Amino acid sequence: MARVDRKRLEEALALPEQKMTRFAVQTRFDDLDIQGHINNVAVMALFQEARVDFNRQSALVYREAGLRMMAAGITVEYAGEMYHPEPTEIFTGVLVVGRSSFTLGQIIRQCGRITAYCETTMVLADGHGPAALLPDMRLRLQSFAI
Repeated sequence: MARVDRKRLEEALALPEQKMTRFAVQTRFDDLDIQGHINNVAVMALFQEARVDFNRQSALVYREAGLRMMAAGITVEYAGEMYHPEPTEIFTGVLVVGRSSFTLGQIIRQCGRITAYCETTMVLADGHGPAALLPDMRLRLQSFAI
């Protein structure tokens, strides 16, 4: 199984000209598990919320062209426990831009410490399968490259 490139994500987060989007999310009591920390499934939902926000912040436009975006693969690594009610901040940047897909790298930070890392490969598709990224999408994605 491939590992998340933690070093690359941490270095990108530390750059003064940071190209990663930032999304703040309040943890919910409902996210807790029996051990009293944020459940792993809830962490996946936090990453998903930040990916949706990344699409908004990067102004990715594809639905008007009859296309849809799908997650093709997700790798998550946990680096520490997360607790309620402390808020989180999730940083998202682009690791790779391919022909019909791109890979996002993400970090969750809570109370100043990194608690989880994620890499997600997103594929653009039409009704027949993978579709080439639109030129405007490619340019927007490259502007968030880390």
